Amino acid sequence: MRRVVFNGKFRAGGLNGVHRVAARLITEVDELLAAAPSPDDPPCALIVPRGCADGLPLRAIQLIEDDRPASQGWEQFRLPRLAAGGLLVNLANLAPLAHRPKVTMLHDAQFLRADSSYPWRQRLGYRLLTPLMARSSAQVLTVSAFSAGELARGGVTGSNVAAVLHNGADHILETEPDPEALARLGLAQRGYALMFGSPKAYKNNAVVFAAFSGGALAPLRLVVVGPSRAALEAAGLAPPADAVFAGPCNDAALRALYEGAEALLFPSRTEGFGLPPVEAMLCGCPVIAAPCGAVPEVCGDAARYADPDDPAAWRAALAGLPRADLVTAGRAQAGRYTWARAGQRLLAGLRDLARRA
Repeated sequence: MRRVVFNGKFRAGGLNGVHRVAARLITEVDELLAAAPSPDDPPCALIVPRGCADGLPLRAIQLIEDDRPASQGWEQFRLPRLAAGGLLVNLANLAPLAHRPKVTMLHDAQFLRADSSYPWRQRLGYRLLTPLMARSSAQVLTVSAFSAGELARGGVTGSNVAAVLHNGADHILETEPDPEALARLGLAQRGYALMFGSPKAYKNNAVVFAAFSGGALAPLRLVVVGPSRAALEAAGLAPPADAVFAGPCNDAALRALYEGAEALLFPSRTEGFGLPPVEAMLCGCPVIAAPCGAVPEVCGDAARYADPDDPAAWRAALAGLPRADLVTAGRAQAGRYTWARAGQRLLAGLRDLARRA
């Protein structure tokens, strides 16, 4: 049976969404291996660049810190030597081309879209390298059937169809809500709708800003998580004058905002998975979303949908919100997406590949 080696280069970057998913999946696999060791389990290790070993306690997976710092060269050339002979598991979109066998997780296909807002050099690099990474992998993973289809249609995976490993979302319930979060922003329960702000074109913030323009939904206010008003205006967007900007939020503040909101508004034109709607549902917050990307797959009938190009549709959805029904349906739908389930599926797949790769 081959050794399973997790690529820990993601530990050198900022803790973005992709990196959080990778860290959580490794943690879940470690918990499963530690809780019920089996002779069928492959030996597992996490290899990280120098200075990247802190903050991820492991009980069953061996943590190996290299003496070289993180770089693209470390991932492409140094890591394959350190992982020689093993099944290399890459959970953060990038993988060394030369190493085989390997598993590569591609979280979405946004780099194929003209409205991805990625710099052109980054888009070109992903378009050139990602198919090579995917086609040299024993298995490609992605986070939804929608993403699997996009990767196939875009020629990324070729005949190596991506297997679906849905994200979990129950991390949001592991932290108690911040009791002062609403008061700090001058908000009242049910007095606002929540949205994640982004200057990226495909995130489609403009349709919600237009729905709230001129006080059309007063006294309901719009709360924007993430970037500042100035950052969004610099991208050509026009947030309503009375919008509240919450800035970046930790899980405690975010949970409080979900629990206090009338609804989460999610107008994105495409998503590989769509984590905020699932988090919101778990917190008893109704979701109004554009019926785009993986969102209908992930949210099913537990969300209300509005035309991504029609501000009036968003106003109508908020005005006639069947809130109690959506809260009940949302909790049931979102309960399907747990990190424990994701970890179990990942470990089962790695056991099989380690035996036969």
